[in-house]
Amino acid sequence: MNHSLNHCFLLHQRPYRETSVIIDLLTESEGRVSVVCKGVRGSGNKAASLRSTLQPFAALSVAWSGKSSLKSLRSAEVTRLAPRFLQHQLYAALYLNELLIRLFQQGEAQVNLFSEYRHAITELSNVDLTESGSTEIPLRRFEFKLLATLGFEVDFSFDTVTSQPIEAEGLYHFHSEFGFSQQPFMEAIPDTMAELKKEQQVSSQLKELVPGDHLLALQQQDYSRVEVRRAAKLIMRAALAPHLGGRALKSRELYSKK
Repeated sequence: MNHSLNHCFLLHQRPYRETSVIIDLLTESEGRVSVVCKGVRGSGNKAASLRSTLQPFAALSVAWSGKSSLKSLRSAEVTRLAPRFLQHQLYAALYLNELLIRLFQQGEAQVNLFSEYRHAITELSNVDLTESGSTEIPLRRFEFKLLATLGFEVDFSFDTVTSQPIEAEGLYHFHSEFGFSQQPFMEAIPDTMAELKKEQQVSSQLKELVPGDHLLALQQQDYSRVEVRRAAKLIMRAALAPHLGGRALKSRELYSKK
């Protein structure tokens, strides 16, 4: 049972029974937690107050109780108001939340991930929307750090087949399981290993070749060039695909309609 206050962000909420909701929280100390909030969809001042408090992107202090995986809300208050996002910023922030819901499972406490999310939300709130693609940089940074936190870090330093450093003038294939190589992966690794890997996990391979100087820029987190940002987006699409189970992200659909 837990009655102590927890710093957290609300990632998602869904109706539960007649007047309640279940909220999914990203917490600082306990990872992702699901909490039942009774009466939120009811009438009265208390319900209205809870609805105004339980908003995405605001920093919250929440107390809950319960021994099962589904907790019960005891109290909630806002410690920092949500940023005032405009359209592109809002879509980007919703994308971060959906990624966490899809990839970050309950019971995995990651203090660093909480900090990275808080930093990404702050970055998104401060981007210059007059600059094309300004929201992409916080998104790419968070995606790479999320995968690294979950044990699937993308290594921009070495050719995974030859173990040689990435060369600026080289052109590289990308495979979600193996990383970068100047040789096509299905030719570079033994057939038996390829079959084994196919059985263990669905993987994806980027069709386009990526210039080595783009990879070296990403290693330094230098997103100043448009072509580097585009390469990062393609790489992340391929890297995330196996973990999303073939199901499209709804927040990407919002981007496509904007």
